[in-house]
Amino acid sequence: MSPQAVPVLLWCVSTRAPDRVVRTARLLLPAADRERMARLKSRTDQDAFALSRAVLRRCLGALTGEAPKALRFTRQDNGKPEVAGAGRDSGLAFSLSHTAGLTLLAVTWGGSVGTDVERVRKVAAARIAARYFPADEAAAVAALSGHEAWDLFFRLWVRKEACVKAWGGRLREGMRVSVQPAHPGPTAVRSPDGRMWRVWSLACVPAPYRAAVALPRSTRPGVLTVRHMTAGELLESGPVAGRGRRCDLAAP
Repeated sequence: MSPQAVPVLLWCVSTRAPDRVVRTARLLLPAADRERMARLKSRTDQDAFALSRAVLRRCLGALTGEAPKALRFTRQDNGKPEVAGAGRDSGLAFSLSHTAGLTLLAVTWGGSVGTDVERVRKVAAARIAARYFPADEAAAVAALSGHEAWDLFFRLWVRKEACVKAWGGRLREGMRVSVQPAHPGPTAVRSPDGRMWRVWSLACVPAPYRAAVALPRSTRPGVLTVRHMTAGELLESGPVAGRGRRCDLAAP
């Protein structure tokens, strides 16, 4: 039986924003989010949190018809967040990821979804991969140096974290799952509990970022649409401002 085609929406949002936009973002946060934000030590981290949560609330509010600040979230038994109330009844599923300067939000109605984005940067790639990745992936990272090693490391990392976000559970367990470094996607992945998933690398994020999206193996992206926006455009003009475009899945 062929996998069921489901629509997937992606928002790729630049969160390098002026103070005016950050203030707008903070106004969209309910008390619980503001308390979480206040526990972060640096102003930079607080601003990044406010912007990413405001992106989530603005987009999901538009899709569910609820006010962004009024949206409520619960967690499944495996820890995955989901929209409570009317949004949950619609079958909407989402996954949010943010890194320095960029937030990525994936939404679908076809079951679970996971996404992750990371900025490629200098890390102890070979050492971390040797500790957490399968042997073949660790060897592939160790065979490279400099930017090439960091780039491969993060291509693998975002695939793994996207899978973990799709199936729920602990990131450390997901690091041991093979995501095939030589094959950008789609790649079949078996979760620790035996379920099957597919993960794709995303070619629609700008350099120096890497990103991936994961879905149950029983589904596949029907139309995957991405909107590239700044946080200011999204928060002030709405998440559907401008035209979305098809997103290429397999990154080079």
